Order: sequence, then structure tokens, then C-alpha cells
Amino acid sequence: MLFVSALAIGMITGLQNVTTETPTTGSDVETTSTTMGLLEATRPAVVNDFVNVTIQERPSMWDLYLNHCPKWRPINHIFFQAANVFYLLSFLAPHTPSGLVWLRVALILGCACSGLWAWSIECYLDAVVWNSVFVVINFVYFSVQFYLLRPIRFHKDIEEVYIALFKPLRVSRRQFRRVLMCMRNVRHLKCHELYAHEKVTKVDSLSLVLSGKLVVSQNQRALHIVFPHHFLDSPEWFGVSTDEFFQVSIMAMEESRVLVWHRDKLKLSIMSDGFLQAVFDHILGRDVVHKLMQVSETMSVSNGHLPNSYEEGEDKPMLVVKKAGDGPGITALLNRQLQATDPNAWRLGRIDETDHETPV
Repeated sequence: MLFVSALAIGMITGLQNVTTETPTTGSDVETTSTTMGLLEATRPAVVNDFVNVTIQERPSMWDLYLNHCPKWRPINHIFFQAANVFYLLSFLAPHTPSGLVWLRVALILGCACSGLWAWSIECYLDAVVWNSVFVVINFVYFSVQFYLLRPIRFHKDIEEVYIALFKPLRVSRRQFRRVLMCMRNVRHLKCHELYAHEKVTKVDSLSLVLSGKLVVSQNQRALHIVFPHHFLDSPEWFGVSTDEFFQVSIMAMEESRVLVWHRDKLKLSIMSDGFLQAVFDHILGRDVVHKLMQVSETMSVSNGHLPNSYEEGEDKPMLVVKKAGDGPGITALLNRQLQATDPNAWRLGRIDETDHETPV
């Protein structure tokens, strides 16, 4: 770019040397002085009886460019040199979040050095004002970018959820924090406490188990168990409005903690972000498939059920299994589900090989 500019300046300067002059008297060949201090030979040419055109033999463009600065001025002050070094460093900043911080810092230092050079050496007030404005603007952008780069930390349980579910899908911490802003609360459930009552509790939330275990039942028949990092109401996420009611009951098998989101607020938040919407559809769809497999396996065995006394909070067995030629029974299946995540789950109950009701 600099070469093209210098080339254009040389061409313009060369064209200015072709001039028309009035006729002169004297010898056929005269010498004239150019604006650059060079002596050129001229010869008159008679075009007609009235007008004489003087054609100058001008030097080449390269001669004009090379002799433009016969004597260079001294090198500028150290402030000028430092400013250009910082500008050079800003041009080398990579296109990354940390590179943007690098870019802004280098521009701040470069403009500051230019302002000092204009103030203390050249005494150019306009240059001082312009560089001061540049310093302020770049400092504002640097502050914003530095704030965005600060580390984002979550509570221990929330951190485990992020690492287990969202981080493998490349959800950033900033995006996950946006999701957490739609959180309603973290609900603590005691053993045998109902989270949702069948045909009574409205489907107005999305809940994720942080710790503990909960059993899902319908008409007092146990369907499956929900473990940590699984959703309680993922089937209701698809095609069920907040005005409808749960078709199942959900009860804590032990002390549990559940992360509860505002369902409508969460949907509105991720609606503008196609990536987050796809992530939630994937996670919840996978959770629904897992529940359907558990329910299908549970329904293929005998009729385990939850007695009404547990909804009243009495300290009685969780499930009652009727053994009357019904195969291994629901208890064995639920124990297998427990053992899938808890190697010590066999202590929670076992099947008594008798023909009467066996509490688990």
C-alpha cells in the first residue's frame, strides 16, 4: 500500500513538470530550474508564427522519488518508537477471547505513548486530545472483555450436574449460568415425602435430582426409580402444558435434593438460542427413553404397589410384593435398578421366597 501511494505521488509530481511557457529569446537551448532544485535542458519548438511551446526533458519518476529526501531528519523520540512497537503488538493479537484483551492493552499503551510524544516533544494539542480519546475507548472495551473472562464457578452439586450432563455437549459455563437463572429453588425432600401427587400437582416445572432417590408410581403401582442426575418430569416436557396435572405420583425413597426450574421461563430463555434448545431436547429425550425402558421392564413383572399409608408418612415398608406365581416380582426389578448405580443397594431389601406378602 505504501509502495502504491509513493508511486502515485511520483507520477503526479512528474506530470506537473510538463508546462507551457511564453516564447523566450536567447540561445536554442536553455536551462530551467524545477521545483526540486534540478537543472533541466529545454529547447524551443516553433509550432506556428504566434505560439512557442517549451517542452521540458523531465527526469524519471524514480529519480524524483529517490531524491525526494536528500537529507533525512533525526530519528524521533523514544515515545514515538514505543508507540509503534505497541501498535505492532496489537496487530499480532490472536482472534481469541484472551487475544482481544491483549489487543486492547496494546492499543492503550500505544495511544498513551503517542499522547506523551505529542505532549512533551512535538507540543501538538490535537494529537494529545485524539490519543486521550483512544485510550478511554480502549480501556472501556478492555474492562468489559476482562469481566467476561472471569472464571464462573458453581456450587458442588451444580458443578457435578454441569460436568455430567452439559459439559460433554460443549455447553459453556456462561450458557449454563444462563440456564440456572431460570431456577426456582433447590427443594429438600424427606424420606417418604411426596414431590408430586397424581392428578393433583400441576406440571409447571422441570426438576432434576441432585441427590437421593425417588420412586415414580401410578395407581399405587411402582413404575421406576429416579436416580441423581436424572429428571423427574422429562416426559411432561414434550407436548404437555403447564395447566395439566401429573399422571403419576413421585415420592422420595430417602432424603433427597431436587433442582427445580420454572418451566415456562426456561423455555422462553432457551427459545432464542437454538443450540441450548437442541441440548435440552437431547438430554430430556434421552432421559425419556431411559424411563420408558425401565417402565417397560417393570410392567412385565408382577404387581408391586404402594399402599396409601405411605402417603400419610407412616414408617412402613416402601413396597409390598405379592408372590403368587408371578415370577421374580417388582422388588427384584427395583433392586436391580438400585444396584445399577449403588453397589450397596442390595441391603435395602430382598425377596423372601414364600407365598405370603413380603415387606421390602
